[in-house]
Amino acid sequence: MNLERDPAPPTPEPERSERRVVRIEPKQRRSYPTLPTGDMVIRVMTGGSVKARLFIILLVAAALRIAATIAISNPHEVPRTLAESDAPTYYVLAEHLIDGTGYRYAADQPPTARRTPGYPLFLASIFQIFGKSFSAVRVLQCALDVVTTYLVFAFTVVLLGSRPVGLLAALVYAIYPPAIMSSTYIMTETLYTFLLVLSIIATCYAFKLRSYTLCAASGIGLGLSTLTRPGAFLLPFAFLAVGLVRKLAAAATYERGVGRVLGAKRERGRGMGAPVGLVILCLAFAAMMLPWVLRNERALGGFIPTSTLMGANLYKGNDLATRGAYFWSTDSLLTPDLRARLAGASEAKQDRILSAEARRLILAHGKDIFLLTLQKIPRLWLNLGYGRAPSKKSWALAATHVMLIAFALYGAIWLPPEARALGIFPVTTIVFSSLMYLTVASEVRFVFPLIPLLLPYSARGVASMGRAMLASRTTI
Repeated sequence: MNLERDPAPPTPEPERSERRVVRIEPKQRRSYPTLPTGDMVIRVMTGGSVKARLFIILLVAAALRIAATIAISNPHEVPRTLAESDAPTYYVLAEHLIDGTGYRYAADQPPTARRTPGYPLFLASIFQIFGKSFSAVRVLQCALDVVTTYLVFAFTVVLLGSRPVGLLAALVYAIYPPAIMSSTYIMTETLYTFLLVLSIIATCYAFKLRSYTLCAASGIGLGLSTLTRPGAFLLPFAFLAVGLVRKLAAAATYERGVGRVLGAKRERGRGMGAPVGLVILCLAFAAMMLPWVLRNERALGGFIPTSTLMGANLYKGNDLATRGAYFWSTDSLLTPDLRARLAGASEAKQDRILSAEARRLILAHGKDIFLLTLQKIPRLWLNLGYGRAPSKKSWALAATHVMLIAFALYGAIWLPPEARALGIFPVTTIVFSSLMYLTVASEVRFVFPLIPLLLPYSARGVASMGRAMLASRTTI
């Protein structure tokens, strides 16, 4: 019997169903018209070397300022209020410093402190080298403002750590019309802007690198700024006050155990404490101001830390009849009684009388003065609110400042903690200076030197908004 079985038939393989490979074409995105967003601007600006792009921006800044200088061949062709008041006083003082007359308006007049000495000394130095040449002054101011354009880039990099945003901020300042025109005037704006921005950069570097030496340098810089224009007076002490408040707030926050949530950092180990560095800054500032204060005490017989025009500006800025408008002369606002008290008084005593009268007005009409101060805000930042129809230039300037402020507020929302910590210096400068200017006869030119401190935040806002718009398009 054959026990071998026949091999089982092979099991047929199951029929494989043919799989159809379907290629899904990507959905066509809806096209939108391109807009000049911040991200696109930055991509264009960073298409090559950062140094090359920055060099082009500086060339643009120089070309625009030189072109404005050539277009205004006569340095006296400046706005009426400037030509009739400030400009002549500066170069008269510079002339007298050169010829040995001293810091006075005429040989037969006593020494003066109506103007801080920084800008007249600047003019006198140029006159000493190039002769009495207003063209030389304006060309050097153009060069100085080109350097300020670079400082805007450097300041943005120090503050935000972004070179593309720094390029955008520098570009905006390079084409900012008030900066271009100010460099052609025999006025303090260009020099003051340079010194102020340089001082704030030094302050930020001082606390970023924890350097007492840089703290002292920034104090000296703020002293030079104040000697050029009194707008920076008391600013170092505002830094100290804000620094102490922030230090106390951080300590209290950590005591409650929520310091990390609020982004506060406790300083540990060795290093430069913020209050100590700010005290050094204030001491360096005071040392820089001391020679001018001692000179005024000896020559004028009174404590005059900045200028003897402070009382007149305070009185004019709080005059309710004229609503504190800057274009009214102080002399036209004097009452007969006040005029009699000022007659025959020394320059220092006149300043004290007008300061006392201004304080009396503020205390007697507190509510009205407060409302007047609010009315000055659009005057200071927008050149609007004077009770008359604004010019087209005023509307254009107002629109420019509104956009810069709006972008700055948007950009400040997403700042990293380190940028927020260093930001107390530019932000304090902008806020404190604005508050000081609101107490006097506010003019929009007062805030021109503050714009470079605003531009890093504005450029950051443009870049952030551009990226947000680009991201929203990719999700549609």
